[in-house]
Amino acid sequence: MKVADYDAFVRRTDQYKDKTSQERRAIALYGVVGEIGSLLSAVKKKLLAEDGQSHWHKPNEEIIWELGDVIWYCFSLAQIENEGRQVNVLTNDIALLKREIGSTSQRAQKIRAALDASQKDSFLAAARDFPRTPDLKFSDYQRLAYLTARTDGRLLMEVSLAVLWQLGAELLRRTLPAIELTLNKNVADRPVNVILGEIAWHLAAVASLYELSLDDVVLTNVEKVSFRADRTAPTPFHDATDDPSQQFPRRFEVSFVSVGPGHSRMYVSGNMLGDTLTDNAHVDDGYRFHDIMHLSNIAHLSWSPVLRGFLDRKRKGRGDKTDEVEDGARAKLVEEVVLKAIHSEGVRLAKEKGAGASAGEIVRHFPTRSAITFRLLKALQEHVDGLEVQKNKFWEWEDAIYEGASVFYELRKEQQGTIAVDMDERSLKFSPIVAIDLKGVAVGVGSSIISTRDVSYEAAQILTAAERDSHAPETWARCIAAKKAIFAALGFDTPSSAQVLLMTIKLLDGGRVCVKASGEVRERAWKLAVIAHQLTFASVNDYIYCTAVALTDGKAK
Repeated sequence: MKVADYDAFVRRTDQYKDKTSQERRAIALYGVVGEIGSLLSAVKKKLLAEDGQSHWHKPNEEIIWELGDVIWYCFSLAQIENEGRQVNVLTNDIALLKREIGSTSQRAQKIRAALDASQKDSFLAAARDFPRTPDLKFSDYQRLAYLTARTDGRLLMEVSLAVLWQLGAELLRRTLPAIELTLNKNVADRPVNVILGEIAWHLAAVASLYELSLDDVVLTNVEKVSFRADRTAPTPFHDATDDPSQQFPRRFEVSFVSVGPGHSRMYVSGNMLGDTLTDNAHVDDGYRFHDIMHLSNIAHLSWSPVLRGFLDRKRKGRGDKTDEVEDGARAKLVEEVVLKAIHSEGVRLAKEKGAGASAGEIVRHFPTRSAITFRLLKALQEHVDGLEVQKNKFWEWEDAIYEGASVFYELRKEQQGTIAVDMDERSLKFSPIVAIDLKGVAVGVGSSIISTRDVSYEAAQILTAAERDSHAPETWARCIAAKKAIFAALGFDTPSSAQVLLMTIKLLDGGRVCVKASGEVRERAWKLAVIAHQLTFASVNDYIYCTAVALTDGKAK
């Protein structure tokens, strides 16, 4: 890959360009040092592995990623340090090496003595007019720089790791206050460009020992970084050419309701979707709501073999293996594994930050997009190898995880809600309002009558502050009548002042109502298996009559 192209790529993908120069410098500096640490950790794991003696020189994906990350931050720091000037760290390093090897100093004599004579001569000859072309590639620098290696094999690897630590320490000296710079002289004070050049040399040495081309390393880094930066050309819907009856609905809503302690259900168009959901865990971690992630997969990836089956949208009659492979049992298992991996990573990251330590604490998984690592996305892509969703881009996966985690958090807090899926807009939206058009069985009927003359006193007694705020004063009488009728339908003919506070309602059109209950009121609703309520109103003179019917779908909990 051309160095100039990569330099432009780093500028284009700098997420911190709007910050001050001081802030950007600190981010880039700590980025270089931090990624050096990550690279050393990855290499050390390889060296100390059981097969480290015989396979130490075999790179893995982590090492390639970490090499690329150090290079990205090196280029970013170089751009910040040389703002307004064109400085190529790689060509600058070759020039310094040429001067150092060719000088008459005692240090230069020791270096020349340690170098292979033919390699030294080849380097000096090639470095005389390096680079020969503006189309300089990383591999051009790598080949030339490696001619100046004074050791080889595993020893050079160990040397490179040690020197990279030292170079990181040199960079960190720039963050020390004046008194510390005066008192601590164990590390040299040198220009940043010189330090970055030496870092580049040792990265090239590590890559060479692993028989990696730096061109390939930076191309992998471009792929890794681009998954956030390049959000163009979304993947076409996987069922775009199928019969409309076998496509995912492009827009639909799913309601989640709690039907018992740790139990919830999903409903679409008044019909139950799937089975009753539980956490299947010893603690309440909200996993019963993980179907949110299936919905997010539909919205952002046009993929969910699990919900395709529940929605009766399996692609049959194609004459190929789509129904068997893409919509079948194995694909469903893969999706569940993917969602569990996402959930586990979200929990792990939250624990790292100390979140979720308190019993019952609800935390937001992946609160920032940067928490969704390239490593996670690569692992997920490996899980779905061979399936249609493998075509989806990393940024689409990121959107699915980030937005799904947001709605999962809201649903856990509310314990109920309605999710609007819009595939055309590739979005997932949450609302705490739930009013299911259930064609079910009545398990309770209640009625009430309210005078409309002066409702302010009764409103203060029956309605919560939230209910009064969410309804216009002229509708308070209807709201009071509805709430009393719903209490009666649940068997509370004369609810106490404490019980009144355990239920909030929101009147909607068409006699629909959103009911949210807690404590003993919610337990009564659970005992009756109430899923929804239907209201009817009548006005006679100065009175409002309301009848509430509590409905169940007849499903066992």
